Amino acid sequence: MKTSFPKKQTILLGGDIIMIIASFYFAPVIRFGVWLEPVVVFGFSDALAMVVYLAALYVFNFYNFEEHVYGMSYALRFPFVILGVNLLNSSLFYIFHLRPYNSGIIAISGTVAMVLLLGWRLAFMRLLDSKRHPLKILIVGAGITGKVLHGLLIGNREYEVVGFIDDDEKRQGSLMNNVPVLGDSGRLMDIVKEKGINKIIVAITKTIRPAIFQKLVEAKFSGVTVYEMPTFYEKVSGKIPVLHTNEMWLGYADIVGVKRNIYNVRLKKVFDKAFSLIGVLLSFPIMIATAALIKLESPGPVLYLQKRVGWDEKEFDVIKFRSMRLDAEFNGAVWAQENDRRATRVGRIIRLLRIDELPQLWNVLAGEMSFVGPRPERPEFVNILKLEIPYYSLRHAVRPGITGWAQVNYPYGSSKKDALEKLQYDLYYIKNMSMFLDFHILLKTVRVMLFRKGAR
Repeated sequence: MKTSFPKKQTILLGGDIIMIIASFYFAPVIRFGVWLEPVVVFGFSDALAMVVYLAALYVFNFYNFEEHVYGMSYALRFPFVILGVNLLNSSLFYIFHLRPYNSGIIAISGTVAMVLLLGWRLAFMRLLDSKRHPLKILIVGAGITGKVLHGLLIGNREYEVVGFIDDDEKRQGSLMNNVPVLGDSGRLMDIVKEKGINKIIVAITKTIRPAIFQKLVEAKFSGVTVYEMPTFYEKVSGKIPVLHTNEMWLGYADIVGVKRNIYNVRLKKVFDKAFSLIGVLLSFPIMIATAALIKLESPGPVLYLQKRVGWDEKEFDVIKFRSMRLDAEFNGAVWAQENDRRATRVGRIIRLLRIDELPQLWNVLAGEMSFVGPRPERPEFVNILKLEIPYYSLRHAVRPGITGWAQVNYPYGSSKKDALEKLQYDLYYIKNMSMFLDFHILLKTVRVMLFRKGAR
């Protein structure tokens, strides 16, 4: 099936070249305050720098229109890449003496390039959005999994579910969520051609018959993108559909969070230690004042130690400022509530402002927690949830965090249903863990705190 991606990429590439050239020209103009002849400004070193820019943008997937390129994640990744390019170009200029550049011009050129490139790309994506027609989706499987997928896409302007196909004769010709079941798998290619299908999503959790595989391969080689339901669901929603995922998909999936790469093994620990130490120093006056207020309002300890399940299901004591009465759990462990009546007056304030979580910086310093990761749960609840929710134990494959992907994406909740929803976000985080995602979560955490939303 013919696509228009090369044309879009060519326009985007052309705009990138213009922005990079502009940054090279305006850098000496800004530095020295005089207008220069273009022939004086541009040379071999500028051409080499441009090649480095374009190569980096290609390598880091910034010309891939299949990727979701909007939002905070894109805005975070892009400056990091441009910064790396500027450092590399600086090294090339100085090592090979390509040109008598000074550090001021290099810094100005890199800053201008980042602003122009990011602005151009965001404007280009906005223009594409205004002219984009929804991609036509065909769902293979009209069962519960197919219905869940269709429910996710309702109201999504990027996609239009044209119909289902299913080999169950009872379903053929009927409506599923007001969308028709167009036929069986034998008609797959006919439907693709008739309806102009762009993507096929396989929403079958059981074993797929070889005949269906053959049709899917045929569709794929005709230019249609074919996804398994968990992969597409993850791409669109930012979470993994636990109840519609099987061991085979998880077994073959690339789980970044458990890899022994440089970020997971070294950099994440360094960042955790450094930021937690800085956090302790900056928040020390707040913690002293909070401790005094707790002590003045009610008798008992200022700090509260509670058993939680952490990395590799090892238990540890999470440290928090006490926000509840001493008899809050006289009858045993219960789910925390958003407006918990057991909270003291000071407790309600510090819970609202998240100040009660500050002592967990010591848990991070001790290596029991990370800044970002799945929130650790209590052993009493973990033992129950492991029995009732599939793959629940997998959230313990990484260190728990003070904040996490579930906390910035899902509202406050305190039930088994909420635990299932949060697990889907936690597994997405573990599968896609990276420095960029961690920074994204930290920035969203600030926004959640400012607007007093999110889970605890």
